[in-house]
Amino acid sequence: MSFAEVVETERWNKDRRFSTPGRAAGAPSPQGKITGSCPRAPSAVENRRSVPPPSSLSRDSILSGIVFFLSLASLAVRAETTIEDVAGQAFFSFEYERATDFSGITWAGGSDYYAVSDKVKGIFPLRISIEPSSGRILDAEFRPMLPVKTKLADFEGIAFVPKTRRLYVSAEAGNGIFGFDIARGVTFPVAVPPVFEHARNNKSLESLTFDATVGNFWTANEEALQGDGPVSGPERGTMVRLQKLDRRFKPVAQFAYCTECSGIRLYGGGTGVSDLALLPNGELLVLERVAGFLGISAEIFRAETRGVTDVSRIPRLDGADFKPAAKKLLFQRATLTNNFEGIALGPKLTSGWRSLILIADSGGGTTHYLMPLRIRMEAVK
Repeated sequence: MSFAEVVETERWNKDRRFSTPGRAAGAPSPQGKITGSCPRAPSAVENRRSVPPPSSLSRDSILSGIVFFLSLASLAVRAETTIEDVAGQAFFSFEYERATDFSGITWAGGSDYYAVSDKVKGIFPLRISIEPSSGRILDAEFRPMLPVKTKLADFEGIAFVPKTRRLYVSAEAGNGIFGFDIARGVTFPVAVPPVFEHARNNKSLESLTFDATVGNFWTANEEALQGDGPVSGPERGTMVRLQKLDRRFKPVAQFAYCTECSGIRLYGGGTGVSDLALLPNGELLVLERVAGFLGISAEIFRAETRGVTDVSRIPRLDGADFKPAAKKLLFQRATLTNNFEGIALGPKLTSGWRSLILIADSGGGTTHYLMPLRIRMEAVK
């Protein structure tokens, strides 16, 4: 691919956001059935040609457009889940030398959080002080590490269960999940569906989330399993599996989800699912690390799984006929070389919003970055 083609592909990746002809930017993606891997993204030339010139627009086309935009206006009347920046604070950085490469974060009430690193077999208590009205981070400090004994490694996702005071961690090395009893300091294994044994190297269970109100866990692989299609590239995203489990880790359902494209791949990595956040209203947020020619961006989508094919019984998605989850972009920010891999819903703010915190993999450095956001959720369904 030439330099001009790379730039053109990257520009299309950044601008489209579901802006295919006949659908407004930010609107949900279509939920039609597909066969095999993610649909190919049209080239910039194809995208331009798909919209007829003004002179060829018929009266029916114009009326259809008016009806479409009126329908969007009616949808906007009801409250939508919204994510926005914290005014005056794009990032918060702090120093910590005893561990690097934090990849997952979970909230445990008050100012208490827990984080995991993909380089250290331990769980890290983290105290984050948040200004109660704006959501600004005032201070952050790691506490002494909680060592864990497990055959799994490369910890990626972490979830906290308030009732039992237990933590659960997903790991890429070993393709598994383990539980950790905070009071006793012991670990115990958790069964996961065997399909995840087919994960590509370093593309396995990247995420984990739990919400006590809903009573479910969710996890997902970072990029497509072997047999589920290719990894993400400039023309297509990658098809991952969103796995829903009950509070005892019994599988409930599994859905296919297509990521954004990769403008570029470096060192085997590209666009993929970095983490998940389950909201008290049952909505599932998907944090994608989107790799582009000019760097990385953190993008948060809402996945829609209602009326979608349960792919639990489909061993190979590549070539299969199924209906994948729809998605809607709620937030995006260019982060250049900062790779934000973890997301956690935090405390309520006095403004009526809630805190939402992202944590970045430091890439071996001792300076760690948090991204403070605010979220206002649609009413509990």
